[in-house]
Amino acid sequence: MQLSDKLNFLMQITQTTNKELAAELSVDRSLISLLRNGKRGLPRKRDLVKKMALFFARRCTAEFQRHALSEMLGQSSLRSDMPPEVLAEHLEKWLTNEPDIVVQMMDSMAGQSVHAGVRRSRDISPPSSGKTEFFYGEAGRREAMRRVLETTREMDAPGSFLVASDENLDWLLSDYSLTLQVQAELIRIIEAGFTFHQIMPAMNFTARYTEALQFWLPLYNTGKIHVHYYPRLRDNLYLLSTTVIPGRCVQFSTSIGMKGGGITLFSTDPEVVQAYTELFQDHLALCRPALMAHTDPGASMPQFLKFFSAPGLTVQMVNPLSISSAPRLLLERSIRDAGNPGWESVFRTYLQEIPRFEERLRQGPFIDMARLSTPAEIRSGQVFVGSPNATYPGHPRYTPETYVLHLKNILRLMDTYENYVFLPILESVPPEYNLFVNESGIALLVCTAAPFLMLELRRPELVMACKEHLLRKAERSGYDGIQRTKIRMELNALIRELQG
Repeated sequence: MQLSDKLNFLMQITQTTNKELAAELSVDRSLISLLRNGKRGLPRKRDLVKKMALFFARRCTAEFQRHALSEMLGQSSLRSDMPPEVLAEHLEKWLTNEPDIVVQMMDSMAGQSVHAGVRRSRDISPPSSGKTEFFYGEAGRREAMRRVLETTREMDAPGSFLVASDENLDWLLSDYSLTLQVQAELIRIIEAGFTFHQIMPAMNFTARYTEALQFWLPLYNTGKIHVHYYPRLRDNLYLLSTTVIPGRCVQFSTSIGMKGGGITLFSTDPEVVQAYTELFQDHLALCRPALMAHTDPGASMPQFLKFFSAPGLTVQMVNPLSISSAPRLLLERSIRDAGNPGWESVFRTYLQEIPRFEERLRQGPFIDMARLSTPAEIRSGQVFVGSPNATYPGHPRYTPETYVLHLKNILRLMDTYENYVFLPILESVPPEYNLFVNESGIALLVCTAAPFLMLELRRPELVMACKEHLLRKAERSGYDGIQRTKIRMELNALIRELQG
């Protein structure tokens, strides 16, 4: 969908004229006309798009407008109770590009935080022991979920929380305040010590799946959820949802297709709970790990070594320059200068891996996308070796001399190995994540903002989405033929400036 189509849609449902939008953005009306007829593309100034998104978000307050947005963007959460400021963020992403599951994951890792401590709901009576009840429609599902969460609050000691769902989350995401409350309650359950297992839904509808993934990502960020997926194909007819607290309660619902509604069972009957616990365990036995979260930088090292040892195409996007392309002399200096055993061990490991890494470059393509720091950043000591921030105290920093050493080694790798491709990322605002994908079926997603978090993605559809995301980015930049020569020229120009 083109920008012109999106803009025309927003202006129609808000009854906005070219004159009104131009006045809000402080631009000439002719620019709005050019944007609407497709003769001008997306404005380069991101602030302009941000103001445009906020303007339309504040004008979309009626239920029919929010419903139209929800249908157009494929997101259930864009309903009347979502604050305009939050809606503006969704509109900005929609205006700037088509929905990208990887971008949504990045945004959720870097930008979302959910806090526990939501007040206990007063309108919920404790579930009766040994009783089975039935609820109907979306309101019934919300009530059953409230009862499940209430049960966890009444437990003297943490237990297990088992959840599997193929259904869409309209019943939850269409109520923005309830969404935040349930997220916070689940965070509380995790932090209280519950063993949490989730079987992810099928990726049949990308927009719906992405929205559900945004709901779950803040919980994955805790590093304390066991996430699984069922590897076989499933149809979209009977969709099931199960939440079990073994020994305490079960919630089970079903619907036809993506329509929602249906009947929801909630039971505290010991025999019913035991039966659904066994069903969940049988289902889990057929599943595979979907993702694992790592919160300790040192403990994540084996995953990186396994990643770089895999044959086949490798694509990565990092900030700053990758340690894998660092020269021997820089690594030796970093070992000497490291004021922390953690970083000393990391640099020593990569030093030992140099022969294997270069042998790897003889075997298959390696696309290395990295943000080039500015001379001012380097001279002021703002750039850490191998990481965008000081994850450990005593983390070595680049000097102009050591940064030049690294750039010269990248040029050497480009000259020596045809398989090695370096693509500079010339972004003024550093990306808030590093992403690594290869043919081994694993993607590593590292949040570069503190605290450290790495998601090890194993679900094939997610890994493929990450791979396509990076390959599209690489292809837009270009790296063949004359472009390879231009990249060498850019690196040499930066070297000369740093040596100036």
